[in-house]
Amino acid sequence: MNTSHASTVVGETLKIAGALNLANMPRILAETAAYASQEKLPDFLSIDFADVTDIDSSAVSLLLHWRREAQRLDKALQYAHLPANLKALAELYGVDEMIHCPLQKQKNTPAA
Repeated sequence: MNTSHASTVVGETLKIAGALNLANMPRILAETAAYASQEKLPDFLSIDFADVTDIDSSAVSLLLHWRREAQRLDKALQYAHLPANLKALAELYGVDEMIHCPLQKQKNTPAA
């Protein structure tokens, strides 16, 4: 079992630690799916990368996946402490604008 990754929930923040790479993607996806399936999932979610030690290009796909899931669940999502190399990869692939998420949920308001 690879122990180079761990995530913990602190309040409404999911703190990612260790390697964020292809080898750890199955576990990361399982952990975040379990977090997202909780009955009382907060309306505002934050994913903190302050303790991430290693990044590869699969992390960009992960950010986009999390953004889609937040939209599907109608939750606001924010990424905190994105590593510079992850931002650079997103820019290289032309998705840097797509990894930014709205801080507030989009509400459909009826026309007056």
